[in-house]
Amino acid sequence: MAKVREMIADILIDAGIEYVFGMPGGSNTFLFDPLFDRQDRIKTVLVRNEQCASGMADMIGRLSGKPAAILAQGAWLGSSAGLGIMEAFLAGSPMLILAEFSDYGGLTQHMPYQCMSGEYGAVDLPAIFKGMTKFTSVAHHPSEFLHGVQLAIKHATTGKPGPAAVIARWNVVTAEMDPALIVPPLHPVQGHLQVSPACLSVEDADRIADYLISAKDPLMVTGMGIHMAKAYAEVQELAELLGMPVATSVMGKSTIAETHDLALGMTGNFGQKAANEKITTADLIFAVGTGLAPENNKMLSPDWIKPARQKIIQLDIEPLNVGFTYPVTLGATSEARRGLRMVIAAIKAKKPKLDAAGRIQKLKKEKAEKNFFTDPAFTSDESPIAPERVVKDLNDTIGEDELIVLDGGNNRIWMGKYFQSKKAGQVIAPGGVTPVGWSVTASLAAQMFLKDRKVVCVCGDGGMTMQLYGLEMARHYQLPITYVVMNNSALGNVMDFQPDLRRIATEYPEPRFAEVARSIGLLSFKVTKAEDIKPALHEAIRSDQPALVDITTSKQKHFKVMMS
Repeated sequence: MAKVREMIADILIDAGIEYVFGMPGGSNTFLFDPLFDRQDRIKTVLVRNEQCASGMADMIGRLSGKPAAILAQGAWLGSSAGLGIMEAFLAGSPMLILAEFSDYGGLTQHMPYQCMSGEYGAVDLPAIFKGMTKFTSVAHHPSEFLHGVQLAIKHATTGKPGPAAVIARWNVVTAEMDPALIVPPLHPVQGHLQVSPACLSVEDADRIADYLISAKDPLMVTGMGIHMAKAYAEVQELAELLGMPVATSVMGKSTIAETHDLALGMTGNFGQKAANEKITTADLIFAVGTGLAPENNKMLSPDWIKPARQKIIQLDIEPLNVGFTYPVTLGATSEARRGLRMVIAAIKAKKPKLDAAGRIQKLKKEKAEKNFFTDPAFTSDESPIAPERVVKDLNDTIGEDELIVLDGGNNRIWMGKYFQSKKAGQVIAPGGVTPVGWSVTASLAAQMFLKDRKVVCVCGDGGMTMQLYGLEMARHYQLPITYVVMNNSALGNVMDFQPDLRRIATEYPEPRFAEVARSIGLLSFKVTKAEDIKPALHEAIRSDQPALVDITTSKQKHFKVMMS
């Protein structure tokens, strides 16, 4: 006889899962036990809130392409953890959710305490998960639990990645059974996962090559799919081969280094003027790893992309994303890196005569004329400090090696608009449901995963307040993250929509984050003058311990960015 929970732990390891984030509760308390003996093969991280577990797992999915597992009591996975699960679901990040019903005594029909089975007097956890996962399975029998976990991992990693959940009954988690009696027989999990991702056909690659070669003014638009496929080299090679500029979605920021001559930065209301003008004038748009969603395309405004006069070629791993917001000239389903490699090979085989160097020189001139990554407020000495000045000093302080994690809210707008990434893959931004506070704990996982790189988390005071426990976790695990807080004592993004004299439920006394961080054990700095930003950032980022820089900023409205 074998313990089911031991077999579950082995499935996780055999699937290549390296992290479990969570906290014991309900029958899942027993699932933690086998992890004790496997700490050399899978890392178990105690979080301080289930919301933290899902945010950390989301980040691991983005950086590694593999799911991390979140493990906790069912009620809190379906509520607190929902923030990170929803973000991963809409952004396309793999995650495995191991939940339970808290069906004490098996009394699901008699209103038991904390029960999540869906009967009268219980919350319907399967229904909750079905609204924010790719796959939700319920295990009433040990065989269903074992197969359910294998299938959940497959769902999480196949096609467009996303979260997948398995919810087990109490007696299933604690069961023992003869492995020979598992029905149907359980096979090694890798046999279910060794499947090549969707790839472009030779014919479509050839057609795309012809379209790109014949275009007079092509533009590549890249999104989250490039990050997930780690197709950075392919994006740059194709761009340089054709002299084709590259614009990005918000989640696609840094899919090409924004210091590259062919980089245009983000599109949309908060994008670069050069990117926004090019997307309206290009005769061909090659969208890769992006669904061309409304928030990146001025809410599908008719004066934006014009399918009647522009050719649209779209390549995405999810077929539904292709031709969803705009009709396409040619649409194809493919993982980004494999698809781009085929297009590059097809173009090279045709040996086109293109003036790539001439296109690059023309683009450099256009960018200079459109104030590319510049703003008059970069040199502002005003107090409270202009957020643009904070971003400028971050630009000057941060090199190629640091990873920048953005948050929801106005801070993401300032950073998306003005922070110029120096390396492909340098910036990770939420963009599924874009939760405020997501970055504070997602950064913890980033620093755990990237042991030899420094992680810099940029957030607002609202986000930091929501996830203050993240500072304690940074101290606990001695993660040398630098938190940079733009502190304007307000929920800035929503406050911007309120009349100045009718603000309500958006302002509060200035939080003292530097004092809180210091009391927890972090290196901390309070900055109220623009001249002190760089020294504080430099010391924090160069230190080998967790640090926080609390910067008092003005209540500058984000609408200004839309007009610049």
